[in-house]
Amino acid sequence: MTVDLVPTRRLGGWPRGAALLEGVRAVGDAFPELDGLRVRVDLLPWGSRRLGTASILEHPPRVAFHPRLASDPGALAATAAHEFMHLLQWPLRQVPNGERACDLHVLARFGVRFAGPPAYLRVPRRARDQWSFWAPTAATLARRALEERHRGRRQYIRWWESEFDARVPRGSPSLLGGPRPA
Repeated sequence: MTVDLVPTRRLGGWPRGAALLEGVRAVGDAFPELDGLRVRVDLLPWGSRRLGTASILEHPPRVAFHPRLASDPGALAATAAHEFMHLLQWPLRQVPNGERACDLHVLARFGVRFAGPPAYLRVPRRARDQWSFWAPTAATLARRALEERHRGRRQYIRWWESEFDARVPRGSPSLLGGPRPA
């Protein structure tokens, strides 16, 4: 059994709707806690500044995605993982509330599987620009941050941000493994 994803009329009538729904479904399958939960999948307006939203107070809950994500499977997967994590925050209450907690839990749980820098956590630009290189370190620290939370650390998100920042070297791009100056 998996999460029951139901396309809205708007998504179903869009030519790329099936592709977007399949990308969302692949991520939904990674959330066994949502098995059997009905979730409507919708499109955001083209002019939206958001990549995704979760309307958790609707019944059934609704997740919506920017249409341009249909042509970027990696960004769609990262956004869908974030929006599904919101469903674990509410109504299931398995994850603390808040965007930053949501990002940290996605990072801890999926690491590089749904790779994309977190939108709400403080990530040094030098790491954000080379996220595929830094994602494993960020994910390992995210799991440690959740362990710290279970031990009673109230500022576990700040702990993660500080620890991650300390591991990303400052200086020239060549230190980051990026392109070397000509």
